[in-house]
Amino acid sequence: MTGASSGIGRAVAHALARRGATVIACARREALLQQLVEELGSDRHWYVVCDVSDLESVRAMAAEVAGRTDHLDLLVNNAGRPGAGLIAEATPEEVESVLKTNLIGGIWCTQLLHELIDASPSTPRLPAVVNVASISGRIPLPGAATYTASKFGMVGFSEALWAEMRNRDIHVTVVNPGLVHTEGFPMDEVLGMPLLRRLVMSPDRVAEALCEGVETGRAEVRVQRWWSGVYYLLFALGPYRRRLLRGFLRLVNKAVTTKR
Repeated sequence: MTGASSGIGRAVAHALARRGATVIACARREALLQQLVEELGSDRHWYVVCDVSDLESVRAMAAEVAGRTDHLDLLVNNAGRPGAGLIAEATPEEVESVLKTNLIGGIWCTQLLHELIDASPSTPRLPAVVNVASISGRIPLPGAATYTASKFGMVGFSEALWAEMRNRDIHVTVVNPGLVHTEGFPMDEVLGMPLLRRLVMSPDRVAEALCEGVETGRAEVRVQRWWSGVYYLLFALGPYRRRLLRGFLRLVNKAVTTKR
């Protein structure tokens, strides 16, 4: 599992370990990975330091995993980073980093670990690939074009991968959470707004929804299911959805300004 050192990834590692899985945790920060493996409480769990935005790092990780196990039941592509802000203000290097971490890294991991996934014994729900995207992979996030593009890409990759893998008995699930309060995505301002704080979830809630999605074979997990209604409403509105999104953005900006 990538992005395991904090946030959703760390919560998923604990949720999987509670279910009896052997966790192979991947992330950039070794000290946090060591701490995580100690928390999981068994020497069957281990970690690999890996930066998914670097192809050679992903290749090294895949080689190490292949050297220690002959199959992989579940791949969770979870590594992610915040967006680069407004496209006119972001540097090309920031845009590249977002796309590599949030999208391309997951594609590389799936490619380079595919043989191990394919070698996993087939059960009704495993082997599986789980891609953690975002509700902004379905509903564009104003003011975060690069982040939105990366998540739309991950949703599209997941749907295409589902069609590609279905005849090989490999299940594919995409998880689309909404606002989640984590180290990388702090939601302190939103949590301070009475009208919006209920939109924010904990990483544990997302982790449980992810595991339940795998256990039930769901192709897509929207952790807060009311987002589905928002998605279909925006789809039905067609071009008028842009006016609604602009109005929502003005409301959020006004709330933030008032809070400050």
